Amino acid sequence: MLIGVCSDIHDNLDNLRKMLAIFKERGVEIIVFCGDFCSPIPSRVLSSEFKGDIHCVFGNGDGDRFLITGVATQNPHLKLHGQHAVLEFGGVKLAATHYPFYANALARTGDYQAVFSGHTHKANAERFGDCLNLNPGEVMGFTGEASCAVYDTVKNDAEIIPIH
Repeated sequence: MLIGVCSDIHDNLDNLRKMLAIFKERGVEIIVFCGDFCSPIPSRVLSSEFKGDIHCVFGNGDGDRFLITGVATQNPHLKLHGQHAVLEFGGVKLAATHYPFYANALARTGDYQAVFSGHTHKANAERFGDCLNLNPGEVMGFTGEASCAVYDTVKNDAEIIPIH
């Protein structure tokens, strides 16, 4: 299964739509979003333009969680998990959080095949034992090149993809 992993949209709708086109082209079935929509608008775009499940954790830049929750209430495939998520797809156990500090700790437990995080706006992939610890970078493009990632559950590996 291919999972789209992204973080830190910060209301950049142009890059968000480019990312969704990348995910569609790659055959992504599920998205895991690692926080910082900022306003509710990106959650509306995600839920209206991607038809698969979208699993989301909140970040430090999600200003109106009440309205974002309202969007999720109207779109059942937009699934909000709070500060962290433990997910399982086809027997593959994953975790997601906004903060790399927590992701590093989760990855070191050996309980997950992969752990996803954001917050730093810098793409990075490293391994702790068999666990892939992935930060897809930022959709926003503020600190450099915008990026996202596609995670392959069979290969337990990810490709970090620039958003142009």
